[in-house]
Amino acid sequence: MLRKKSAVSGIKTWAWRRWIAAGLQEMWKERLRAAGHLSWVIVEKPLRTRMLLEVYVESRAVAVALTRQWGGLARAVDVREWIETRPAPPTRIGRRLEIIHEKARGRKKPAVPQLHIPHGLAFGSGEHATTYMLLRELTRREDWSRTARRRATVLDLGTGSGVLALTARLLGAWKVVATDFDPNAVRTARQNEALNFAEPLVRWRCADVKKLRATVRYDLVLANLFSGILSEAAPQIAGCVSGSGELWLSGILDSQKDEVIAAYRKQGLRLTEARRRGKWAMLQFARAA
Repeated sequence: MLRKKSAVSGIKTWAWRRWIAAGLQEMWKERLRAAGHLSWVIVEKPLRTRMLLEVYVESRAVAVALTRQWGGLARAVDVREWIETRPAPPTRIGRRLEIIHEKARGRKKPAVPQLHIPHGLAFGSGEHATTYMLLRELTRREDWSRTARRRATVLDLGTGSGVLALTARLLGAWKVVATDFDPNAVRTARQNEALNFAEPLVRWRCADVKKLRATVRYDLVLANLFSGILSEAAPQIAGCVSGSGELWLSGILDSQKDEVIAAYRKQGLRLTEARRRGKWAMLQFARAA
């Protein structure tokens, strides 16, 4: 996600930074996600042909390791609050959801339900194709009501900013559990819930998807992760889907979707839908009959 120059202050952490050429943003996003780094920002500066890439990590050792791998510099930074210097336009998802990235004063009552997801240090504010496709499908569901015969339960793996879990809550899911291996992402997602709802409902967990134990099964499992992780963790992820449930996967390059499909067919799931947006694919599965 491309973000404008920002100011941060408060809590000390470490960052790795380097300049990248304009036009290489997607390559770096894929590279960082493959390496497990989801807390990052790309800063665009006026009249500059290059952009500043900054990745936030948990220790100086990790930042130094990145400099050895890809050059650049390691530095200490403050990251309590993320402040945008320019208004970010809202992200409209069909007719049932609008994601705003900052609160507007004096704004009229919105025409569609809204979520406030600031651009911050966790991945997923709705614009990227991998997130957008999942959000679009969530808004198309018609069985979210708590008065429905079956109350919907949702598991969001690799939650990032929490946007998918919070959308499921907004649309009426009865129970929502969301996990991420990055504690900064879990903290941010919890803060985003507080921005949008008076009371907490989502159960936020810091967990590694490869170590999941399917003690509870869900009506809908969402996973927006790198395709290699999705394939490797197929037994754990598939085990979380209830007998009549669905599994939606994103974060997959279209050229890599066949290997992901094969991994989940081995787990007794059948492909029900494959969608594409640009070079990214989203896959939908159900239990094989």
